[in-house]
Amino acid sequence: MTEAEPAQLTPQRLFEMMAGFKATAVLRAGVELGVFGALADGPAHAVEVADRLAADERGTRLLLGALAALRLLDERDGRYGLGAGVAELLVPTSPAYCGGITAVAASTGEWEALGRLASTVREGTPVPGVDALRPDFPYWADFATHTTFGTLRAADLLADVLEPWAAGRPGPKVLDVGCGHGLSGYVLARRLPQAVIHSQDWPSVLEVAEGHAERLGVRDRVKLLPGDAFEVPLDGPYDVIVVGNLLFHFPPERAAELVRRLAGALKPDGRLVVLGFTTGDQPPAEEPHAHLLGLLMLSWTAGGEMHSTGAHRAMLGAAGLTETELTARPGLPLRILVASRPGTS
Repeated sequence: MTEAEPAQLTPQRLFEMMAGFKATAVLRAGVELGVFGALADGPAHAVEVADRLAADERGTRLLLGALAALRLLDERDGRYGLGAGVAELLVPTSPAYCGGITAVAASTGEWEALGRLASTVREGTPVPGVDALRPDFPYWADFATHTTFGTLRAADLLADVLEPWAAGRPGPKVLDVGCGHGLSGYVLARRLPQAVIHSQDWPSVLEVAEGHAERLGVRDRVKLLPGDAFEVPLDGPYDVIVVGNLLFHFPPERAAELVRRLAGALKPDGRLVVLGFTTGDQPPAEEPHAHLLGLLMLSWTAGGEMHSTGAHRAMLGAAGLTETELTARPGLPLRILVASRPGTS
């Protein structure tokens, strides 16, 4: 088979797709119950682990067996220990701990929404009672708390793109719209000691972002703007405005309205940056995460969908911005589009 040929669907691959949710469920349970931390000091029998977790012995024994079947644990003579790489990634005290990401990548909200995907597609409307744009939508605080595998890589790429230009501006003022964890702005602030970051999001999310700013040592240069991105006073003008993974929550006309609003808050020669996932730039098999995210927007929003780079360019151009430059990095499924406001600062 050449690289251009599609992968052949086999019964084994089909079954793995059908049963994949079971492995997710087992991993989630192991993380939520604290199994990996309970085994951090060495192998133990199921009854010992159950005692440490204050859990049922039979249930614990069956879960440990399933975790061993997934090679997250090793079983020898009835004693269970951590599998290869597990101590680094799934023991909470490890500096490289990733278990918290299950709250985002395998969130309860996504689990429930995608469990009724056929009905959502048939009806074309969000899951009843669900609105991802609500201020108290719990997913966003989890998303801000548990950064994903690509979060810091994306923040570093954004800083790489902006630093050479922004370094020449005295005290650059940066607005991060729908900031979530806030790291896009805070990593840039560490590169630019004179920069001031204005983080905009819902109050519950900004509480989490504030903690990240403290941890990175930039809290004294961060201002918080709680509220709706369409309504909150923007406190501009800004040298840089970043819109990260936000526009796809809205239909094209609504996303374009937000871009126009933000463009009006830029200084002359300022930069508006759209950072996030896109569809339509490559074949679907080359951008799977974006297409799956699009289904989540179908399930969680009234009209949200993924936009292409071409659509983003059109929004930026309609807002009077020019000189759009696209940046992507191999292995990172995000794109950065930078547009300029005409004029001289």
